[in-house]
Amino acid sequence: MNISHRPALLSIGILLTLLPACFHTQAATPSCEPPQLTVEATLDSLDRLIGYRYRFSQKKEREIQTLKQNLRKQLSPAERFRALGYLVDAYRAFSIDSQTVYVKRQIHLADQVKNRDMQVQARLNMVECLYNAGMYKEADELLNQIKRSSLPHYIIPYYYHLKRTLYGLLADYALEPEIRNDYNKHLNLYRDSILQSNPSNSFTYYVVKADELTAQHNYASALQILREALYRGQLNSHDRGIIYYGMAEVFAQTQQNDSTKIYYALSAQCDLKAAVREYVSLHRLAELLFNEGDIERAYNYIKCSVEDARACNARVRSLEFMPVFTIIEEVYQAQIQKQRELSITFTYITCAFCVILLITFVILFFQNHKLNSVKEKLNQTNKHLQTVNNSLTESNHVKEEYLSRYMDQCAVYIDKMDEYRRSLNKLASMGKIEELSKNLKSQNSINNERKMFYAEFDQSFLKLYPDFVEKFNELLVPEARITPKPNSLTPELRIYALVRLGTTDSNQIARFLCYSVSTIYNYRVKIRNSAIGSRDDFEERVMHL
Repeated sequence: MNISHRPALLSIGILLTLLPACFHTQAATPSCEPPQLTVEATLDSLDRLIGYRYRFSQKKEREIQTLKQNLRKQLSPAERFRALGYLVDAYRAFSIDSQTVYVKRQIHLADQVKNRDMQVQARLNMVECLYNAGMYKEADELLNQIKRSSLPHYIIPYYYHLKRTLYGLLADYALEPEIRNDYNKHLNLYRDSILQSNPSNSFTYYVVKADELTAQHNYASALQILREALYRGQLNSHDRGIIYYGMAEVFAQTQQNDSTKIYYALSAQCDLKAAVREYVSLHRLAELLFNEGDIERAYNYIKCSVEDARACNARVRSLEFMPVFTIIEEVYQAQIQKQRELSITFTYITCAFCVILLITFVILFFQNHKLNSVKEKLNQTNKHLQTVNNSLTESNHVKEEYLSRYMDQCAVYIDKMDEYRRSLNKLASMGKIEELSKNLKSQNSINNERKMFYAEFDQSFLKLYPDFVEKFNELLVPEARITPKPNSLTPELRIYALVRLGTTDSNQIARFLCYSVSTIYNYRVKIRNSAIGSRDDFEERVMHL
């Protein structure tokens, strides 16, 4: 439990009476220990309390007005200083700006009468105001101006508390682990000083001791001492809130979620009843419920925390709450929007369903009338599909035929190559080197085979695409149209026949037709320049012939 997150533990009004904050020895009333409650019952009670928390603020303001009336009386400097202290104490965690105003009036009065004790007390009060405003540097400088040796005995515990609070705040916001550890060492030293300077039966001693035990992970002992504090003292609502907060922190660190939520809720109830506006319990509870998916409650709690922090003008607390508030608010608004959209969607769906039912009945009425017409159309469609199937069957037959034809052609080429090899081998074995060399240098055989191959290719392609030449010429201007010999293709047509078959790379086409790449390029450019319409998509149109 980090008590730097709670409002100041020592009452300035009590400090000014020069008396330590001690417990009475009689037993506490049964209301000090909360009854056995369920999480839902405790949260429901907190929800109701948040709904009319303004009543406690109004009561607090009436009490403050009564304290202000005392300032109008003829008072001695000491009495006036004490009356100002009561107002400072009343405004603590209720209105930081008003608290600062009355602390400044204390400082002014103390300087006027040149009372050393009053000056020290007033400046220590100003240190606390600077903490609440987030002015840690200024608070530290002012605190360092006050020498420990110059302090009256009764105010030493408050001095240690401010020192411990300073290092607690610095540790909370330190970014580097080494710096944080150094701050925590100072924190522990001043916590020990607080324990040594307060009576062992005082409220402050119990709370700080529990804080020390919690920091040492001695959770059972910390919980025990906090429970003893509830039984031993006549506590006001704010003091009970501090103890419940400490117990909630113990349960949180021991992963007891239900107990954590119950005691955070009890602490928040005590804060609201005491008209405390600068608190942490409700904020912590909102984070816990948000992580568990209770978005609506989390939003209401964090919204209440932010509103109270703003009313108190607790700038540091507001900055601490805002990131969480922003996240919860976005999720909450998204959930509300989603629910609204779901509601609208459900309404639309219901209306649409009714309309669909009506339309369905109308459609069914007319559907019987159209059934015979649909059957007739289905018969026609079946006939068309049968025609298409026959065409596909014929096409498959053609493909199978030409596949078989090319396989036979390949076999013929293999036989010819083997025969040519044997003839060359025979010449070599007979020593007819000159004739062998002549045969090897001759291109006649290759040229004849190439002619036969192109003739076979032309015939096969034209049988697969008998109207290719006609459709291809339709893409060209009249003067550029090509008229080949029967059952054959010109070089230009042969190039675009390969394009129609999916071969568009000029290198591949050149290799297939035994032309140079530049020759293929020139042919293609020439044909594209003669195209009707766009030249950019000419070859794409050829591929769809």
